[in-house]
Amino acid sequence: MADVTKTAIVTAAGRGIGAACARKLAAQGWKVVLMSPSKSCQDLARELGGWAHSGSVMEPSDLAAIVQLALDKTGRIDGVVANTGHGPGGMKNPGGPIVGPDAQGRLLDIEDADWHVGLDMYLLYVIRLLRLVTPVMERQGGGAIVSISSVNALEPRPRFPMSIMRMALHGFTKLYSDRYGRAGIRINNVLPGFVENLPVPDEAIQLIPMKRKIKLSDVAGTVAFLLSDEAGGITGLNVPVDGGFLRGVR
Repeated sequence: MADVTKTAIVTAAGRGIGAACARKLAAQGWKVVLMSPSKSCQDLARELGGWAHSGSVMEPSDLAAIVQLALDKTGRIDGVVANTGHGPGGMKNPGGPIVGPDAQGRLLDIEDADWHVGLDMYLLYVIRLLRLVTPVMERQGGGAIVSISSVNALEPRPRFPMSIMRMALHGFTKLYSDRYGRAGIRINNVLPGFVENLPVPDEAIQLIPMKRKIKLSDVAGTVAFLLSDEAGGITGLNVPVDGGFLRGVR
């Protein structure tokens, strides 16, 4: 296996965390196969010597297309970075507090249709993708998966209500790691905190023990490690990359 060039699929790779992960993996010698709704993933793939499919994680046909693209181009899938965008719900008062009973969120105003979109965007796309990828990894004798979650899943807050869907993702990760660990397939979740590519109010910075935003490179480095052979004994875990924020709010 040491002389085999590994292949990783990265979804929502047009910008932000997904693009940072793709760059990090390519720098470490991985072949990358990228997907995002915009054409920016095509430009990034050309830059990194990889391949891309413009599509959405919400569309099963696009998930099938990115898996087939990886197999057509490299014949294997060794790693998956399951990343997605931001779902509906969200903040009613962006200027309000981040934590505490006065934090504003829609919650009961969120319509059923939006909850279903959140379910597709944060949980079902991972399950659909792994239905396609798992048989490939089983034939190869193993693989590694990292899903991008959020610290808000472990500390639910009204301003980020759809994060409760990520809690379901964490439960699925436990079940998947139990079932497929024997096949040499590992799965973990990375939980970013307040990342630099999104607006971060000063109040939030003060709640972070490290007193700074989380760099995209912080997240990408953690993802790359969890996909690597050096993390070969790590599976079924939620790994916060938050500068100590979770500890700070407990």
